[in-house]
Amino acid sequence: MRILLVAESSEDAHSVEASLTADGHIVTSCNDRSGGPCRGVEHFDDCPLESPVDLAVIARSSHGRRSIEEMGSVCASRHRVGVVEIDPSVPDERSIYDLADAAEHAICRGYEAAIRHSATDLYGDLCADGSFDVVVVRRHGDVHVKISLETDASPTVVGALADRARAATRRHDRFAQVIDVAVQHNRLTFDPKKA
Repeated sequence: MRILLVAESSEDAHSVEASLTADGHIVTSCNDRSGGPCRGVEHFDDCPLESPVDLAVIARSSHGRRSIEEMGSVCASRHRVGVVEIDPSVPDERSIYDLADAAEHAICRGYEAAIRHSATDLYGDLCADGSFDVVVVRRHGDVHVKISLETDASPTVVGALADRARAATRRHDRFAQVIDVAVQHNRLTFDPKKA
């Protein structure tokens, strides 16, 4: 994985970086040449988030405090990159992959909530509990949305739901490169007279 490592303490950063690189991960940071918290200030293209990042790791000891040195985690969160905290002195029982999966799961739940709210606002009766399901999966920064309706729907409704889901996803994540939306519904029982 490509990991963005942010830390207040250089000792904490070195300890976690050594462990991550030993496991084969590529580790990058936000620090500029003079040790400042953002190398993208001088040259925007130098920001590590201008390239795909799989996970942001905050390395902070239990006695450490949040600081401006951890600003990269805020940027990562805005880019919908999973953010996890690791105490370098107490290794987590879960692997970095488990932490990344949990962070990704939480991010996808955020997309789903935004889409569900937007679709329910448009078609409240059609999108009632139990008759409407949203699943979001991300691959390499691309967002794939699948909406399943238990009821029949006209092509107009399907198109409107897809548009609404796309717009909600874009509002939730303005950095997504690709947003793919599929709406599945019960086409077998669709009656155009009821549309």
